[in-house]
Amino acid sequence: MDYMTILTKDHRPVTAALHHIEGELMNVIVKDTAGIDLGDRLTCKFEGRTFHAYVLKQENFNLYLYLPIQEEKAPNDRRRFYRHSCQITGHLYIKDREPAAVSIIDISLNGFGFITEKSLAKETAYELRLQVRDEEDILQTHITVQNRLELPSHLFRYGSQIKSIREKDLLQLRKYLINQQLRETGAGKGAAAGGLGGRTAE
Repeated sequence: MDYMTILTKDHRPVTAALHHIEGELMNVIVKDTAGIDLGDRLTCKFEGRTFHAYVLKQENFNLYLYLPIQEEKAPNDRRRFYRHSCQITGHLYIKDREPAAVSIIDISLNGFGFITEKSLAKETAYELRLQVRDEEDILQTHITVQNRLELPSHLFRYGSQIKSIREKDLLQLRKYLINQQLRETGAGKGAAAGGLGGRTAE
């Protein structure tokens, strides 16, 4: 396991084991959480690089830190795209045709997996619209189909990649994925035994 040094808000160095980075969520394990609070901006030092992350959740001795995708000095070679399984209805807009209903089955910052009865061409651009939460605006993005699998009942499963997305839609997507990741984290998922209860920043 790799190790880094994090500096608390009072500049106290703490050694942290880097458990994993998925999407914009980094999980580190520390032996001492004194002086680390939800919402803190931590300075992280790893392999000669310095970057910043924010405390979103603390559970036992696990810290879940928000690590923006734009943070160039972060250990991005260890970052994996987080993929959230879901069941969301969306609509695919195809040139000169009626919108096609799609069932979105997974979402990441990189793209979407979905099922539809429409036959789509690989490497062709389509506009996808979906609503990740009832209270949110419609999210719009342009995607290209990367792979296709034919299913029974005249259905197709597609994997797609985001080609372009507006800043406000990307922000909504990032917020949605972070919230889903925090909900999925729980005691026992790579957690060291300890006396602290789970706390999450709202």
